[in-house]
Amino acid sequence: MSRLVHWVAFVLSLAAVLAVAVALQAFSDLFSRRFDLTTTQMLSLSPYTLSVLAEVKKPLDVEVYYERGERQRARDLLALMQDHAPLLRYELVDLDRNPARAREHRVDHYDRAVLKYDGREVVVFAGNEESLTGGIARILAERARVLYFLQGHQERSLGAGTPENWGRAAQVLRNEGYETRSLSLLDLASVPEDASAVILAGPETDAAEGELRALSAYLERGGSVLVVVDPVALPQLEAWVAGYGFTIGDDVVIDRANRVYGSDGTNVVVPYYRDHEATRGLDTPSVLGRARSVGLTEGREDDVTRGPSVVARTAKESFAAQDASRTRAGEVTFDEQRDRPGPIGVMAVTLVEPDAARPGRLALVGDADFASDAFFSLMGNKNLLVNTIGWLVPTGAEGARPRAEATQLGPMSPMYVSDALVQAIFLVAVVAQPALVLAIGIVVLIGRRRRR
Repeated sequence: MSRLVHWVAFVLSLAAVLAVAVALQAFSDLFSRRFDLTTTQMLSLSPYTLSVLAEVKKPLDVEVYYERGERQRARDLLALMQDHAPLLRYELVDLDRNPARAREHRVDHYDRAVLKYDGREVVVFAGNEESLTGGIARILAERARVLYFLQGHQERSLGAGTPENWGRAAQVLRNEGYETRSLSLLDLASVPEDASAVILAGPETDAAEGELRALSAYLERGGSVLVVVDPVALPQLEAWVAGYGFTIGDDVVIDRANRVYGSDGTNVVVPYYRDHEATRGLDTPSVLGRARSVGLTEGREDDVTRGPSVVARTAKESFAAQDASRTRAGEVTFDEQRDRPGPIGVMAVTLVEPDAARPGRLALVGDADFASDAFFSLMGNKNLLVNTIGWLVPTGAEGARPRAEATQLGPMSPMYVSDALVQAIFLVAVVAQPALVLAIGIVVLIGRRRRR
């Protein structure tokens, strides 16, 4: 009888354990939570991706053509996206086994995705989260998002080749779902109607009056313009931005306390952002090359909601060295009579005709190096550019972009330390550590001689 009681107790205990397990599983299915314990959050979607997926209001079909052996990687990403966008449906297709099906959709490479949404279809690169998210943002837009880069003033090239070019920045913008085209307003009387934004990427020569009139007319009809300038004289362009409440200083921003180690201080870190749509979600400082100051014209109040407003500043240890030509001679020290102490504004934005149904948007950045191939992968530079473009071409999605799978460094070290910390590192590594080893050696030597 006692054995039967024990068996009954065992069965009931087992049933209770199974019931608890089933209940926990059902509860977890209803209220599932993911915890990403990796240091880089590599198993989580970026805030920008989540923001884009939140815009999916109709069924979105994703058909990914993968290379044999890469199926699981594609599936993991799509499953993560589906968790946040229930209307997303995906299918994984082996390109080698289904070449005819791929040709029907004009797919001829691995890692391509066919996206179908609201009667539209597009083929995009899907090798990583950034590219696939950009493709989704592109198909969600009812019209193509076209970025026109102004030409004719020795602006930065969008091709690869030299560290000064914007080749990597242009590729990231394409991955985000934008089309990039060249524009010469010397040949056209107005900005094309399909323009989502016009970008002046570091002009070396001044713009003509006719070009500036065309840009003004474009802004007044609800267009968007990004002006990125270097420390070169551009009197007509400077006068044009002054009409919208901005000033561009004849100076170079210097920060010897917070700089790229080994530089002369003209490569500065930008740690401070205003709470504005163009900079919201940026939690990593950006790095500028040879930057000039950006501010507001005399008498204009800073208005972060309507503009004009300075939305990015350097650290308080920085200063604006007046007369950009004097900084080319080497190290520059602060001159109380001529220079302006920090923090120094380096980026400003404003709305044009803010009360209109569709106000124009103008952004001004005092450095073109931050988006160059040499600087683009450093710290928060990519997010600064993409977020600014996202404000100029609003889609409803915002937030930090996906992390790069492997950071490709430019021709400089990504080590940012103050002069005091450099001295401390030098004293510890070069002086204190060898001295400690020498002292220990002397003590050991003396101890051995005494034992003799």
